[in-house]
Amino acid sequence: MNNSPRILPAHLLRQVISGNPYIYSNESFAFVNHVSDSMIEQVQQLMSTPQYVPVGRLVRITQGSGNFKVNMLPFDLQAGDVLVIPENSYIEINSLSADFDVQFISFKNLPVSYARATQIHLADNDFLRIGKYFALIWEVLHKPSFSMQTVEYLLSAVMNDLANIHEQAAEHNIRLTHAQQQMQQFTDLVAMYGTKERNVAFYAEHLHLSPNHLSALVRKQTGRSVMEWLNERTILQAKVLLRHTNRPVSDIAFELNFTEATLFSRFFRRETGISPRNYRSNK
Repeated sequence: MNNSPRILPAHLLRQVISGNPYIYSNESFAFVNHVSDSMIEQVQQLMSTPQYVPVGRLVRITQGSGNFKVNMLPFDLQAGDVLVIPENSYIEINSLSADFDVQFISFKNLPVSYARATQIHLADNDFLRIGKYFALIWEVLHKPSFSMQTVEYLLSAVMNDLANIHEQAAEHNIRLTHAQQQMQQFTDLVAMYGTKERNVAFYAEHLHLSPNHLSALVRKQTGRSVMEWLNERTILQAKVLLRHTNRPVSDIAFELNFTEATLFSRFFRRETGISPRNYRSNK
């Protein structure tokens, strides 16, 4: 039995990839060049539950718009945007425009990776140039014989290009305030420890703040409490494990640091309005 989370249920993954001319995939690399009409049903199913992404992703929005969350942080993406998603991330699709289309590359060790998901707004000429990299990688992948090292070099080139664009844009933008920097550090800690540590003091200590100061900071920056952030992180992990693994609810409760399955079930129902077992079966 495979108990690790999957990006898609196996039957959906086979449906999406099998014979699809817009997808290239091997053990360490995947390239989706276009979201065809035949993929829309699968994409809509993704909108019902968070998805775990074990590998890095480079996403280029070619048409339309979409509202996403990556590791609980919101992203409003428009055509012309690029989103870099680090390894071991959680993606939620909240909404997509009717004309939404995207290219994305998944790679185990993305060169020039980022500690957190990063949205890069591109000028028209930059967006077109990045598109040429994608087109060249796609062309190389479909040669009768090709070297994966060539693909890695091209991917490294596009990531370096994007890093330069991002750094130049950052120089012209207003720097984050100290409070915004602390909030960013807090969300990073929640992404890392949120399923194990649900005590405000733990995060306050890591940020060298008092619990009251941290609570006030998070409330002022986001309008939400520290516990609301921690509960969302726990529910996010729980949904992925329930929907994309066959592990017993008791095992999931233990992994999420609940002493009893009944306590986890009560928590899950309180936060979502549905029991863990009903959520798992409601596919």
